Amino acid sequence: MKNHYRAASITGIVSLAIILSGCGAASERSAQGPQVDASIAPEIGTALQKEGPVQIIDQDFLSASIHAEMMAQLLEKMGGEASTLKIADINSTWPAMAKADNLVNPEAWDIFFGPQIEEYVEKEKSVVQLGTLSITAEEGWYVPTYVIKGDPERGIEPACPGLPDWKALNDCAHIFASPETGGKGKYLTGPAGWIDYYGDAQRIENLGLNYEVVAAGSEAALVAEIKRAYDRGEPLLSLMWSPHFVTQKYDLTRIEFPPYTKECWGTTFACGWQDPSLLKLAGSEFPEKHPTAADFVSKFSLSDDDLGALMVEMEESQDAADVVVKKWIDENPDVWSQWLPSVPSES
Repeated sequence: MKNHYRAASITGIVSLAIILSGCGAASERSAQGPQVDASIAPEIGTALQKEGPVQIIDQDFLSASIHAEMMAQLLEKMGGEASTLKIADINSTWPAMAKADNLVNPEAWDIFFGPQIEEYVEKEKSVVQLGTLSITAEEGWYVPTYVIKGDPERGIEPACPGLPDWKALNDCAHIFASPETGGKGKYLTGPAGWIDYYGDAQRIENLGLNYEVVAAGSEAALVAEIKRAYDRGEPLLSLMWSPHFVTQKYDLTRIEFPPYTKECWGTTFACGWQDPSLLKLAGSEFPEKHPTAADFVSKFSLSDDDLGALMVEMEESQDAADVVVKKWIDENPDVWSQWLPSVPSES
């Protein structure tokens, strides 16, 4: 789960200093002022203005950039003040939220943040959950489905029909081999740092797989190799996840490893991924200080189809998130109007 886009890129201690000093880089959109929708009850805008500015974290990967941009644009459409704030170091989002009363993370994959959830949500209670997105999410090792079933229209024969059962991987290691892996099969991941994060080396060793992990170097490079292999009809075994435009656009199949267990993940990694929940998070003071915005965030959730279409459009058009999101908002008031907060009662 990782990608690109606008707003100033901030990491680690620098991001915290900027957020807490109130000097975060607002998007160009918010600098021009909110485009208020006259059809929305004006009491909502009045309440949002009274509550003050809200910042939505953009974690610099595709689906999160879309969610952040959409939350910010809709808050402005209601009459509030909102901006996106890019924090590419996803671990630093937790202390940032804990110390700020106006910061929202629209998409946190729970499977990657067990220690942070325990520390900030359960023990300190400095971060709160504002619900989950209804998106169906998964992650793992994938192959193009034609590797398993072939593709008669493209003249492709099945290369490894025993998949997606992981036990067939060694029988097919030769079809995934490359000059850099010698006789071993090649499993392609993103940046090198992801290898330890996903336990790939341990998974290969503890399941006795005749494979070697190769880092593409970045998400963009990973995606480029998947697209290149798919366009050529070549075998490829790689990391991928959903939601992502790649799994939306191409027919891929996830390898079926032994079922996930807590005992396996983080130790042997000789199992598959846990199916994640995508959490909406904020600092513990956010619901009290921004109740109208919190009500909206709790209701906000794109469907699988809508998010998938947005991601594919971004990839094909090469437009930034703000452009694609604005178009979607203009064309889908029947969807986002269901997320509007309740009209605040007069105090």
